[in-house]
Amino acid sequence: MYNPEDVRKHYDKYSSKEWARLENNVHGRIEFEVTLHTLKKHLKPSSYVLDAGGGPGRYTIELAKRGHKVYLLDISEEQLKIAREKIKEASVEENVTYVKTMDICNLEKIPDHTFDVVLCLGGALSYVREKHKQALAELIRVAKPGSTVVVSVMSLLGTFHLISPFDGASFLENISDHVEWDPTTPFPEVLNSKIGSNEWHAPMTLYTSTYMKEVFKDLSCEVVEVASTDTITSSYDSGLDKISSSPKAFDMLVELEKQFSTKLGVVDMGQHLIVVARTPGDDA
Repeated sequence: MYNPEDVRKHYDKYSSKEWARLENNVHGRIEFEVTLHTLKKHLKPSSYVLDAGGGPGRYTIELAKRGHKVYLLDISEEQLKIAREKIKEASVEENVTYVKTMDICNLEKIPDHTFDVVLCLGGALSYVREKHKQALAELIRVAKPGSTVVVSVMSLLGTFHLISPFDGASFLENISDHVEWDPTTPFPEVLNSKIGSNEWHAPMTLYTSTYMKEVFKDLSCEVVEVASTDTITSSYDSGLDKISSSPKAFDMLVELEKQFSTKLGVVDMGQHLIVVARTPGDDA
């Protein structure tokens, strides 16, 4: 079950590590670059953007630099404290309309059809677990008719792809202790981690692209594109250190990740799925 207080405490404690997560290693840097690449393709100039669950404001700041107006919200006040500092350092305060504490499952303080674009990036929709449909409905409600919604979630198949570079014997031998799945049944399209398992940094839900498409369809939205991050770099390999030390090699890796991010053969193997959808109604 989703416990907002647990998520709040986790990210309050995580503090500045969330800001650093997208710059301290190859995986985080690729996630950031591919996500920005996806946003650039689908955001119209000078949009009013909701960055829901945006934590310390990485994407808020980048979008504000590009001339968008951004409303940032997150469940963690500690993350938003960092965001306010980083927004000030970047001198983009005039393009950030609000920085507010809010749970993505309840956006009642925001009127219907407010934003040109609604974002929910990172893992926010994975952490609300069984309430992900409620959260998505709220995100769609505050978006203008015919506008763009971009969400990213933890990839189910991409997560299991990580078993190979780790010593996963204990996890596989006792899989029912770690995920809510009966091994005598077919593998699902959406999977909850089991609360109490030490295999996860926080309780979460993992998704396939098939499931995410179905959820958006049920909410009367048209899925425009599905992408993923870290399709090449989804396994922890010592060779990544050599890549990160070579600017030329890293630039090529970024280009390949961008090119591969929407390929059907690998889209579910990345660490984060990115779904771009259009809300029902006329284009705003």
